[in-house]
Amino acid sequence: MYISRLLLKSFRNYENETIFFSPGINIITGKNGSGKTNILEAVYILSHVKSFKNCLDSDIVTWGNKEYFICVDVKNSHNLTIEAGVGIEDHHSIKKVKIDSKEIKKLTEFYGIIKVVAFFPDDISIIYGSPDTVRKYYDRFFSKIDREYLELLSSFKKILKNRNKLLKDLEFKRDIIKQLDIWDAMYSDCVYKISKKRVQYINIFNQHFNKVYKEISGFDDNLEIIYTTQCDNNSLQSIQQMLLKKRNIDIQWGTTTIGPHRDSYCVMGMNKKIFKSYASTGQRRLASIAMKMAEVTIVDAMSGHISIVMLDDVLSELDEERRINVIHKLTINNHQIIITCANMSDIQFLNNYKLFNVINNRVVEQ
Repeated sequence: MYISRLLLKSFRNYENETIFFSPGINIITGKNGSGKTNILEAVYILSHVKSFKNCLDSDIVTWGNKEYFICVDVKNSHNLTIEAGVGIEDHHSIKKVKIDSKEIKKLTEFYGIIKVVAFFPDDISIIYGSPDTVRKYYDRFFSKIDREYLELLSSFKKILKNRNKLLKDLEFKRDIIKQLDIWDAMYSDCVYKISKKRVQYINIFNQHFNKVYKEISGFDDNLEIIYTTQCDNNSLQSIQQMLLKKRNIDIQWGTTTIGPHRDSYCVMGMNKKIFKSYASTGQRRLASIAMKMAEVTIVDAMSGHISIVMLDDVLSELDEERRINVIHKLTINNHQIIITCANMSDIQFLNNYKLFNVINNRVVEQ
């Protein structure tokens, strides 16, 4: 799988730009702030629906315009054209996405059609960031390889929202408490299925993560991701019982205190210590890159497609030996790779690539 063409219209700093990528390695260079990352952002949106940045669609539209349009042609066993457009009306955004000109209404039918794994400088937060940040990373990852997991997450969010509303309403309408039994039954079933899948995929992830970390870093730490849930994922009945046990607290607080939205993931290192408690910034960076590289391996294996890999100025933080290790592992299976960098010295060890330069809001093929 690779992107042959990317079209950008009124997207960030690009008014109307078309980029023709090589199926191999592509280098996008330019000064800091020139708009290199915006190109990766467009590809990311076409895979994940939303930007990796914490921003509104209205923030993405080129200043002075009221809409943006992005499109990619993807070469695979069969060719695809994937489009996304956003219009701004009365400060509200309306987004439409299409696959081969057919409008897609459900997120689950669009998410992850293009298999993209992106490496960003902020990825280090999946090692030491807040539990919510880390959960979102794994949810995105698991959703790429399991459409049912994505659907379960969507259902869970709706059930959780309705259960929490009911808990708040109970303060004024005690007679509706019987409705809680109905929501609890749906909630328990959804929690059970999500927890089971999380255990399954973390076990698979751990089979690759530590091996990749050692190969690219040269360190001997035995790293492992520990998934912790308050709910017993081996028993639907135990989840139902725990929910009932927590009911009075949930009513008192007006919110659901157990479930996937409270689960945690933690990287454990040498002597079963919490990795982030002793790891240097360099070790954390290498661990986050190893996580993404393990993700590439798993997405490839479970989807049956070779992922498109994007690296946004990530190599600059590594020494040359580790840069070579990373790129070597990614090129073994002929991934299309798109790399942004401000300094060409970061990729001087590469011999065969297509080069683009961002100058004055234009992408110039060298």
